[in-house]
Amino acid sequence: MEEINELKKELIELSLKVGEHYRVKFDFSIDSIKQVEDILRQINSEYSRNQQTEGLNGLTLELAAYIIAVIEKNITIGTWQRNSVEFGKDIFPYDLGGGNIIYPYQWCQKRIYDGESENVWTKFEALVLNKTKSN
Repeated sequence: MEEINELKKELIELSLKVGEHYRVKFDFSIDSIKQVEDILRQINSEYSRNQQTEGLNGLTLELAAYIIAVIEKNITIGTWQRNSVEFGKDIFPYDLGGGNIIYPYQWCQKRIYDGESENVWTKFEALVLNKTKSN
């Protein structure tokens, strides 16, 4: 399976620029995931108005990289890959260890396209914070 760690640093740098664009200074804290959620809320609002998808996949990947950077700084170092055996190509799963695989790229995509019901902070809390506390 192809890992994307060589791209991670570049994607994280780009995510910081996304934050700046939305007047947010990411600090790599767990609470900064709430800022990611707020940015995704704003992007969803823009998308709902204009239905423009150009550039959203890259933006989504950049914000997913930031989520992973927060996890690695504060919780655990896992393995980020491009493809998933179960779900196919360009899924970008992140293995937290112990079979705990999360999909922050999909979280961000769904938040942009589907709205508030796909809240990224809620998913982060349930699938990262609560799962890693019990391990």
